[in-house]
Amino acid sequence: MVVLMDHNLHLVSFFFGSDTSVEIKGKRICLNDDSDSEQVKISQVFHCEGLLLCILKDDNFSLVVWNPYWGQTRWIKPRCSFEIPQGCDMYRYAIGYDNKRRNHKILRFIDYEFHYPRDNVVLWYEIYDFESDLWTTLDVTTPHWLINCGNRGVTLKGNTYWCAKKRNSDLFLNADHIICFDFTSERFGPLLLLSFSDLDGVVTLACVREEKLAALVCHEDVVEVWITIKIEANEVLWSKFLTVNVDLGDEIPSSLTYGSFFIDEEKKVAMIFDKTLDRGDTVHIMGEAGYGGQVDLGEPVNKRRCPLVCSYVPSLVQIKKPAGFQRKQQSKLEKRQYVRNISKLRALKTQSSWTLSMSLECHQQSLVE
Repeated sequence: MVVLMDHNLHLVSFFFGSDTSVEIKGKRICLNDDSDSEQVKISQVFHCEGLLLCILKDDNFSLVVWNPYWGQTRWIKPRCSFEIPQGCDMYRYAIGYDNKRRNHKILRFIDYEFHYPRDNVVLWYEIYDFESDLWTTLDVTTPHWLINCGNRGVTLKGNTYWCAKKRNSDLFLNADHIICFDFTSERFGPLLLLSFSDLDGVVTLACVREEKLAALVCHEDVVEVWITIKIEANEVLWSKFLTVNVDLGDEIPSSLTYGSFFIDEEKKVAMIFDKTLDRGDTVHIMGEAGYGGQVDLGEPVNKRRCPLVCSYVPSLVQIKKPAGFQRKQQSKLEKRQYVRNISKLRALKTQSSWTLSMSLECHQQSLVE
């Protein structure tokens, strides 16, 4: 598995003994900048069959797709960046591929309603194509779904799945559906109800060996793990994998509901990455015998962010490079859509203290006839 802690990536392995003891082995893997002169820090990471999409901590105007096995990278420039004060990137990301051509793509979107200075919805879905080396605005104007900022997508067999809820549902309601983005058709599927979710359960998704999805459901006194037995864009069926009753003696922090997790089907064990009450990075171990305690990962420099974990299997896939002089040009319709969306973001900036920054070079390039 790959674990992101303190803006660094680590390859980590867990070894379970017969006496429920756990041994952790890991090493840091370094990603250098595009001049290969300095190691970069990473704020978010997303996985797709051996490729890692890395969002940089100090340069929110660069995305990096990385195959650690080959050491290959591809640096990609978004067309704009948008963040609020505290340096929070307002975009959500996903990496997947076209199942017909195995061409990789990146989905990037803002879908957020600001309530100050007035109700104002920022809505912009766009996709990057590795073959054409172009960003294109998707036709998403009135989505029936809402994906909360804290919900991370999980990519399985080229498509990405999120926990979501109906657009007009209560603002504080937990996500009780799942939705799929199909990178082949470049469209979202229907909202599919999570039958095991309820109003007090918080759901987090993970990938299991590139074959299944797993769902971690945290209630007030019970933690459940479900895995898929059938998964398609229009239908997902689940089977319960694990149930652990949690009492006060286990001292599981409330922030557990926001942690990422990893499961070992063979060992029937779930490992949930989180922070303890004193802000230390921790792995909670849960199995058929119940709560197995926690493993300390050390004192983090970053006291706010939980460690992120994703299933990782080394891959021989090659990262496609841009076609150079054969680079395609944006359509006139896309240029108009881009200018319209940038104008909306600029107008929002003038009304508030939020920061809008753009790369002039990228902006000009996107408008070339």
